[in-house]
Amino acid sequence: MYKTNSTNGVNSVLHAKSFVGLQHAFFREEDKAHNSDLLVINQVFEHYHHTLKMEPTLTHTLISRKINPDYINHFKIGFADRTLGFELQSPRSLQGSRSRGHLQRLGLLKASGHEFFRGAMVIPYCNNEGDIIGAYGRRLRHQRRSPAYHLYWNAQQVSFFNATDQLPESLILCKSALDALTLLTAGTDNAVATMGIQGFNEIQLSRLLEDGVRHVTIAFDNTPTADHYALLIAQALDAIGIQCYRVKLPLGQDINHFAMLQADVAGAFNRLVDEAVPLKQHYGALAPSIESHWLKQHATIEECIAFYLEEQKQAGKASRTLNTYHIHLGRFHEYCYATGIEQIEELTDEVLTSYQLYLASEQSVFTGKVISNVTQKERMDAVALMLVRLYYYSVIQEPLAFLTHRVSVH
Repeated sequence: MYKTNSTNGVNSVLHAKSFVGLQHAFFREEDKAHNSDLLVINQVFEHYHHTLKMEPTLTHTLISRKINPDYINHFKIGFADRTLGFELQSPRSLQGSRSRGHLQRLGLLKASGHEFFRGAMVIPYCNNEGDIIGAYGRRLRHQRRSPAYHLYWNAQQVSFFNATDQLPESLILCKSALDALTLLTAGTDNAVATMGIQGFNEIQLSRLLEDGVRHVTIAFDNTPTADHYALLIAQALDAIGIQCYRVKLPLGQDINHFAMLQADVAGAFNRLVDEAVPLKQHYGALAPSIESHWLKQHATIEECIAFYLEEQKQAGKASRTLNTYHIHLGRFHEYCYATGIEQIEELTDEVLTSYQLYLASEQSVFTGKVISNVTQKERMDAVALMLVRLYYYSVIQEPLAFLTHRVSVH
């Protein structure tokens, strides 16, 4: 039933007991699908955790990256060494085929049969009940067929890594669990992580609101792309009254890279935090005059779009960016007009959801095919960013119904 992988010295027969439930889970028809998924997920990551603990060189790798090895057990860190398939029955058998199909549906196994996290250190993200609902993977070396070093599984469904029962008033926001572990090792207990610079989502935004967080210091890489997404997060936080700061690491470095070059990680990082600058975009002459602006009394969607584009122009946005915003917001205005919505106050969660569904079926005028997921996302992004700015100026009054549709601020 189980095979032994002699290549890495892991005796799969000895480890098979912990995986009996993985095979059985597929046939427990009395269990709900959700509970079956959680069972399978937890056992897959237990396999990864067991694999890492059996390989001392992987522990040394974490130590070399300035991470406390005690966190291996505390956070159930694992390693995907391509042995998961050896724990399953042959794909030619009914059970083996269904097992692999289940793992493929969960996104942990690819259609090719390869593990999603193959060759990566794996750090789970858990919910308040301790169930694994997402994970970050960091490959230790280049893979020819899958060159990505950073892997994110189920990124849009997770809260923060290292999110305690009650978040403190002040947080350090990292881009990955690896960076957060680096800071935790250095004694920065309020370090949490999203899942990548695009991983900030509505679940995390709601968590910040619920726990009364007042200050967030973003510790993303020092790259133009990371700066862009840090600014998007700062705009969302600013709209709900959370002060946002930006740590400036050396050019091109992330937290873990920076720490590996320091003799005193805690001291070096604390100096960066002390030098962090408020991250808030400035909007020229519009800000002081908005209090008495006619837009608050006469806010049609068309007028709000014109106001937002003018604001972005004064903020120094490039002509190409402004033209893109104009196109995407124009499409949104056309949709609203066609559905009988003219006033900005008529926008609701339901309207935005309907627009998102509409985009999923919209056809390109050039190819006749449905527009790509990237284009759909860009069009929703433009609308969401405009709504955040309108809330900032109190043109709209209820932020959460709109901010949860900020699909690009991940």
